[in-house]
Amino acid sequence: MKRKSGKAVRKRRPGAGRPKASAPDLPRITPLEGISAERQVYEALRYSLMSGGVLPNAGLTLRSLSEAMGVSLTPVREALKRLEADGALVSRSKSAFFVYAPDKSDFAQITDIRLKLEGHAIRCAALKARERDLDSLRRINDQYRTELSRDKISTVDTLQVNFRFHFEVYTLSGSPILTQMIETLWLRIGPTLQRDWPADSDISTTIFHDQMLDALAHNDPDAAEAALHNDLTAAYREILPFLRDT
Repeated sequence: MKRKSGKAVRKRRPGAGRPKASAPDLPRITPLEGISAERQVYEALRYSLMSGGVLPNAGLTLRSLSEAMGVSLTPVREALKRLEADGALVSRSKSAFFVYAPDKSDFAQITDIRLKLEGHAIRCAALKARERDLDSLRRINDQYRTELSRDKISTVDTLQVNFRFHFEVYTLSGSPILTQMIETLWLRIGPTLQRDWPADSDISTTIFHDQMLDALAHNDPDAAEAALHNDLTAAYREILPFLRDT
């Protein structure tokens, strides 16, 4: 971090804030029995948004997504309409949608709700977690540490691992409805995390994940919620200054 007037000032990554003009990196859709093309497109875009694979304000056009995923315009249009209903996209024409970009007020509200919902989820997970449940979480956390140890950190790769860690924890809560509610919030903040993730992040940021794992291993819901709270609020404090005023 650089310092100015005695205060730490985080430098935004080069190019941060510029929306992508092309489609995000998405899988080609292949026919699957019992699963519609629209649902596959929706799930692929949903994951990309939640895990930080798309920038805020990025334009998503029917044609670019159709070509990228190898499907017709119709399932893409329906998937984008669903994501607009989820609050993740905003339509400005018949064929173009733009990724939601929260302002400071929106981000504060979303963070407050996340603290409550995700806090409840990790408390439930702490009460139910068994040693065998933690093996996968530890592997994901090791991968997170590896991503942060690289000479050149990939924000997208790091955020995807961070996403996997959090939702592996929330799945342990045993409440699919709660997890789905949390996912809806991540749809709105995933892109912002990619744009404004601290450029100077390092392995020290894994401390909160380590604390969560330790609390889960000891079936301590209070410690688990406290570690999660510190993780979310630390990210909130880093990102908020870069968001537009209401």
